[in-house]
Amino acid sequence: MKGVRMPVDLSSLTVATLKAMCKEAGLSISGRKADLIARLEEPEVEESLSLDEDIEEETISLEEDLPEPEIEVDDSIVIEAESVPLPNEVLIAEVIEAEILEYRPANIATSSSPRTLRDQISNPKVAAVLITILLASGGWYWYVNSQLEPFTADDLRYGDTMSYTITNGDLDVTDGFIEMFQDYVDTEDEYCRLQLEFEGTGTANVAEGGLSELSREPDNEMQGAVSAKGALGLDWLAVEKSHSQTLGEDDEEFKISISNSVPIVGCVENGSKSGVLQLTTTSWTELSEQVVLATDADWSLNLGTESHKGKTVSYGVGGVLGALESIAPGVAMVFSPIEVHEVMGSSLIQEGASGTHLGWRWNVIGAEDTGWRVSLTHSEIEDYCLGHARITMWVTDESPWAVQQKVEVHISGKEGDRSQCGAATKILGDMILPEGTLDLKLDMSMISLSRGDKLVTSDMGRSYFSLPNSGAYAPSSSQLSDWGENDLHLPDRSSLRTHTLEDAVACVPFLANATAADRALDEDGYIWRAQDDRSGTATRWNLSWVSTDPNSGWVVLDVSGAPSSETCTYVNHGSHNDSPAHNRQEIPPALNISMLEEDLTNTVRFGHFHGADAFFDSTGQYHPETRVGHIVVTPDGDYTDWINQFNSGDKGATSLDLSREWESDGWDNRLTMAMDATSGQVLGWNLYQKPA
Repeated sequence: MKGVRMPVDLSSLTVATLKAMCKEAGLSISGRKADLIARLEEPEVEESLSLDEDIEEETISLEEDLPEPEIEVDDSIVIEAESVPLPNEVLIAEVIEAEILEYRPANIATSSSPRTLRDQISNPKVAAVLITILLASGGWYWYVNSQLEPFTADDLRYGDTMSYTITNGDLDVTDGFIEMFQDYVDTEDEYCRLQLEFEGTGTANVAEGGLSELSREPDNEMQGAVSAKGALGLDWLAVEKSHSQTLGEDDEEFKISISNSVPIVGCVENGSKSGVLQLTTTSWTELSEQVVLATDADWSLNLGTESHKGKTVSYGVGGVLGALESIAPGVAMVFSPIEVHEVMGSSLIQEGASGTHLGWRWNVIGAEDTGWRVSLTHSEIEDYCLGHARITMWVTDESPWAVQQKVEVHISGKEGDRSQCGAATKILGDMILPEGTLDLKLDMSMISLSRGDKLVTSDMGRSYFSLPNSGAYAPSSSQLSDWGENDLHLPDRSSLRTHTLEDAVACVPFLANATAADRALDEDGYIWRAQDDRSGTATRWNLSWVSTDPNSGWVVLDVSGAPSSETCTYVNHGSHNDSPAHNRQEIPPALNISMLEEDLTNTVRFGHFHGADAFFDSTGQYHPETRVGHIVVTPDGDYTDWINQFNSGDKGATSLDLSREWESDGWDNRLTMAMDATSGQVLGWNLYQKPA
């Protein structure tokens, strides 16, 4: 902090102002007014104080170097899909969004290659929607404080812990927003409305890592941080924050009401169930660039005699409103504890104070018995006619978080009224959001709060000895295959599987009932989705193709040896109503599947994918039930021209996916994983379990 000495009568200032000056000077804020004045009058401190200059923070801000909000689409929209359909399934690609947090160096052959982790947080590229942690991400609470002098917000400390109650919880989602939830609970029912009424208790914690977390550091200067894995399987130092919640236990309420789509009749409620939901979410924020490496959600749900449990990991910023983050940054904050200093900075909290943070406009209304009342409104949600997000919080000088918080969110999907918005804004909403609505209301109040000692901000923005060189693991242009120019499919070349994608495609001409697929591949068509099944004596491949017509279909076949009329067996075929456009120019260069498998079988980087309950066994071989697939998606004709007006020309998307279903210890298990084939970064993985 720079400044010049200015004579001032410190005794004329309020205690709150003196504390603010001490805080910014790095001094203790404890003690009486005389103690505060004595600290500030020390020569080395007094010479650094300037009351007429803005105080500058030296920590790195996520807002740094970000452009002013404008109506735009991120320059790499990722279209992702579920597994390839078997004959009785339909495959529909979906537009989803998120962030990847281990960067690629500038020498990678791509149209816009983010240089740092912070670059990528401002330019999201890929990910998954994690609605299952919707309720677990919260952490609002209440605390009474009668000393309501103006103050500056305190920062989080390693070891901070709080417990709180959750009341008046009400979540109501319809149509497409329900599909986000169904992706993670493995149900085939067609729901049109889901309502949750809930209350319960929770605990939030900032972990205080021990010396064992610093085994690769030469000293204990970063003590408090923990070691955490990122999307490339590398180890970073990070701040760990967790939230554990129990909803519906004892006399508390957790009730689910579900409505089904009934032909002609419409959306009909089919009853409700009460039970207990337990959720624990953990996130890791990397120290040097202060971005989220990963989010982990563990959950269990008991509804009478029904039991379900699971685990979802996303390498990036997750949340039910993740798709909105690219056009309305900060909206996911409604599901996270409001860290007062992060939102309000070093502003003196007093009546009339105001500011903005990641799209939120905040304004201090005044002092009340609970604390200073602050209103927050997300301006961009309203500006883009997507709905509204509003928070009222109360803050005091004894807590780094809001001491009470009320949340109200309403998001309208494609059918929402955007008549007052421009044409571009309407298209943007249609692309980002599904059909339907999402409404959320809840209150949370603190029961108890205990503080740690070391400030988290003392480590944020700093480099450290074991900082990984993620660029060393990023693919070079020579490793990326530009197969989209004239080849039929993403190269496979696996040495772990007997019958590769090359074998499956070579079988197509031998199948008398697959003439449409054969003709399409002969006339500049290509495979945009493929998945194998090696659980039988032969390898069964499901191939989805797209032709120049454009038409799209699928064919299922068995491969039992080198492709021939004897070893290639036709199973079934069909057509797709929805598929990516035929667009070779937009297919991105990607790693072949064998290269991605080589990374995934590295137990140092991805040890959690090895073992009895994973994709690979202890020797690095696939479990027989593990299915391997990939998807290639390019922008479709309806939106391509409009997208090109707003982005820098990034191409489509290519991803690898693994899935496995098995039974163990009385549970049916389903494990899935997605990986970006253009960068080698894992996007996320999900485990779902139910009684066998």
